[in-house]
Amino acid sequence: MRRIFTALLAVLTGTVLAVVAMPPLPAQAGIWHEYPPAANRTCSETRVHNGTAYQVCLEFNSARTQVRSVAFINPGAYTNFQVNLRLTFGGGGPDISDSCPTMTTNASRACYTAFTDLRRPYVVTQATFGIAGTWQLPVRALDMRLSAKQQERANWCGPGVVQTTLSTIGISAPPQSELADKLQTEETLFGATMPGRIPAAINSYIPDSDWQYKWEEIYVANGQTYEAGIDRIVTSLSRGRPVMILVIPGKLPWWNSATPLLRHYLTIHGYGGVVHGDGSVHPSTFKVADPADGSEHSIDVDRLLLDNANLAWNWVDHVAIVRT
Repeated sequence: MRRIFTALLAVLTGTVLAVVAMPPLPAQAGIWHEYPPAANRTCSETRVHNGTAYQVCLEFNSARTQVRSVAFINPGAYTNFQVNLRLTFGGGGPDISDSCPTMTTNASRACYTAFTDLRRPYVVTQATFGIAGTWQLPVRALDMRLSAKQQERANWCGPGVVQTTLSTIGISAPPQSELADKLQTEETLFGATMPGRIPAAINSYIPDSDWQYKWEEIYVANGQTYEAGIDRIVTSLSRGRPVMILVIPGKLPWWNSATPLLRHYLTIHGYGGVVHGDGSVHPSTFKVADPADGSEHSIDVDRLLLDNANLAWNWVDHVAIVRT
C-alpha cells in the first residue's frame, strides 16, 4: 500500500410439492411476499434450477444493529416452490427457524424472518429451496456486527483495517495514531504498512486465550493452494474474525481511477455461498469494508483474489492476508 487518496467513490395455493427427501420443516411458517426494497445485504450467489433463480441474504437495518434472513426466488416460468429458512448466531445466540410453504406462480417472491438484534461474534443464515419437486443444495450467508472505520490519513489504510477488525470483534479500538506507531507505518518507504507487522500489532490487544492473528501468502497460481487459502479465509470468518487483505485498489470495481502502483488494505467480514453435501461451504462472494471511506461492498471471490489482490504483494502470484 502506498499513499492513497481518500476521495473515492466512490397467493398461496393448495398445491403439494412432491419430494423424496424433504428437510424437516421449522416450527414456524411464514408467507411469501413481494420483494422488499433495496437494503444493505450480504448474500449467497444467485443459483438457478430449471430456469428459476434463488438466493438467501442477511439484510440489515439502516443502523446495522438488527438483521433478518431473506430468501429470494425468481421463477423463469409458472412453477411451484417452497423454502426452509434458518437464522443463527455464534456464541450461544438465538436460533430462529421459519419456512414459507408451497406456492405456484411465475412471479418473484421473498420469504423472510423478523428483524433480530445483531450480536457478536457472527450471524449466519441458511436456506433450502424446493423447486419443481426437487430440494436444492442449501445456500448460506455469514456476516458480523461490523464496525467499519475510515482511515484518517491517506496512507493509514493499515491502521484503518486493524481498527475496523478490533472494533468488529468487540475490542475497544485504539486510536489510528497508536496503531500507526505499532505498525511502523510512517517509518517505511512511502508510508506503507507491511502485512507482516499486522499480526503482532493486532494480537497485542487480543487475549492469548482468544484466536490469534497470523499473516500468510496464498499462492493463487496453484488450484489446490488457492482453494486451501479460500478455506482458511472462510474458517476465520466462521470464528467471527475478519480477514485483512492487501489489494491493488485501482482494480476494485468501486475505485474511480486506475492506480496500478498503489496498494491498499480491505477487511473481509462476510461471505455468501453454497453448502455442499459434505457440509463444506464454497463461497462465491465476499463482503468487504473499505477504510478509504468506511463503505461496504460485495465482490466476487475470484475477482477479489485473482484480479484485485494477486500481484499486490511482491509482484508475484501471491495474495497477502492476515487471518486467524
